Amino acid sequence: MQRLVKLKKVLKSSVLATSVENFKVIKSLTSKYRPMTAFEIQILEKNGNSCEDWTKVLVEPDFDPNRIFRSNFMGDVRLPKFFGTLLLPGDVSVATGIYDCMVHNCIIENALIYKVSMLSNVLVRSSAVVQNVGTLVSSGKINYMVGSAINVGNEMGGREVRVFPEITMEFVDLQLFHKPEPSVQKSFVEMLESYRAELALPFGIVGKGAVVSNTNIIRNSWIGPHARIEGAAKIRNSIIMSSLEESSHVYDSVILENTDVQMGVTVHTGAEVQSSVLMSRCKVGSKAIVKSSIIAPCCHIEEGEVNSSYMGPMTQMHHHSLLIAALWPDGCGNLGYGANVGSNHTGRMPDQEVMPGQGMFFGLGVNIKFPSNFRESPFTLIASGLTTLPQRLKFPFSLVRPGDPQLVGVAPRLNEIVPGWNYAKNAYALDRNAYKYNIRGKGLVPSSFYSIYNAETSRLVFDAYNRLLVEKVKDVYTKNDIDGLGENFMRERVRQQAIKTYSEYLERYVLDLLVSLVEDEESLSKQSPRELRKLLVDTNKEIARVVNLPETMDDLVKRYRQLDKEWFDNVIHGLDRDNERGRKIFDDYDEAHPIDKGFMEWEKSRIEESAKRLNAFVKTIA
Repeated sequence: MQRLVKLKKVLKSSVLATSVENFKVIKSLTSKYRPMTAFEIQILEKNGNSCEDWTKVLVEPDFDPNRIFRSNFMGDVRLPKFFGTLLLPGDVSVATGIYDCMVHNCIIENALIYKVSMLSNVLVRSSAVVQNVGTLVSSGKINYMVGSAINVGNEMGGREVRVFPEITMEFVDLQLFHKPEPSVQKSFVEMLESYRAELALPFGIVGKGAVVSNTNIIRNSWIGPHARIEGAAKIRNSIIMSSLEESSHVYDSVILENTDVQMGVTVHTGAEVQSSVLMSRCKVGSKAIVKSSIIAPCCHIEEGEVNSSYMGPMTQMHHHSLLIAALWPDGCGNLGYGANVGSNHTGRMPDQEVMPGQGMFFGLGVNIKFPSNFRESPFTLIASGLTTLPQRLKFPFSLVRPGDPQLVGVAPRLNEIVPGWNYAKNAYALDRNAYKYNIRGKGLVPSSFYSIYNAETSRLVFDAYNRLLVEKVKDVYTKNDIDGLGENFMRERVRQQAIKTYSEYLERYVLDLLVSLVEDEESLSKQSPRELRKLLVDTNKEIARVVNLPETMDDLVKRYRQLDKEWFDNVIHGLDRDNERGRKIFDDYDEAHPIDKGFMEWEKSRIEESAKRLNAFVKTIA
């Protein structure tokens, strides 16, 4: 029921519903218009214009016929009092009006319509520019994907998501991972159908301040305010939401069909998007293909292909790669060149899927065979060129690398896993990603979402830590010895190091929890860390039991500072290691690879903020 209340609230506050009401008001204002005079018609015809029936063309009281040239009018048309100028692409200022166009059944406000072969059943709002367009037409009722089902994951169905233009990650997750009761699901569908009927206009809309230029075909589509459509190949049955603050851009040979585009999205350079949802601030370009997918906010997709997938926020595909039948709600990942995350079994039905974990990195040329579940292994790296077998992996921060075919007692097909490696040895990469997410998701995705110290990741680390505490020590372990290793083996020395790494991670997490407790309630400042541990609840209380806590709050602060310093040192060490290797290979390495000042300043400020926090905490416990 709570889900329905949330949906009702979203739909009620919808900018699209408001726009529909505005359209109905605009269309009903017949008293605002009048028939043209014979003199005005004479001027129009003198300017090369024609009409099958001038009585169907109504105008505003102060209408100026000298703003319309060489155009043909058909059906019911409403024209404004044109005034002022607008900028065409290229910053060319042109007087508002209608030039060299065919106009059918349209309502036009003070806009610039120039060289449009067919403009039919469209409301063009004030300050909009429609220039050098083939056809911009609407016919019948337009549904804008409201209530339509997108099958993500299993391509044969089974994971259906009902979408609408303003859908959020919350509503996607609810449908994918929290199946409602049949009665609730029925009410959910009925509510979307009602919303669909409300939005179903026989008109297309070009919003205020929008620019549509050099585009071939736009049909049954809604172009939001201040959107910029330049050089697109085709836009059909799509909504492009936009605003002055977060305008959306679609340009350079793009094909957009049956797609909902949210605020601040960019689709460019030959990209093709079909039957999908692009959430706020996504970028899709450079001949990328997105089909039957839901792309969460702030994702960047270039050159790659995404099909039948739910891609979580801030995930990146900047090279030729494939993501198919993937459920990746936590996002924040990356696919390297040639990564093939879509290896269904040859000759079988495409009924398998993959679940990557948050922050996963699929290296160059990897092949991920289905079905695979890595969701319990966030921030894991699959090494370049690797082929992974169908599996369920449950070790966060892991490195999966090539195995050793000569290893006695281990099947040659198994890869090697190093749990915790990404946390222990790759701090620079983790913080570098957090820096990028901070910039890309600012104001839209909270930093807590992509923090490596979030509650869910900590729970998964705790679970992995416990499974590593084996009763029987061996030289090499497989999934028969330790649950969650998947189709990989692990060496004993790696297990010992992983226990140490996970232990340090959990210690850092628990110390932060205890500091937060005192910050939220100063009356707790006189209690010892071990007394504070009793106040933690649920899984956090269980985690704290395996952490060796300091005896005093002063010691807690010292240990917290030490862990912070070690992390910062590891970040710098990772950067220095890369630089040292580069200098041995290239004589001009430093000149060609300047320090990323933005990241270093961000990293420094992060450490300084932590120090300020602890200084304030020391005063609290004094």
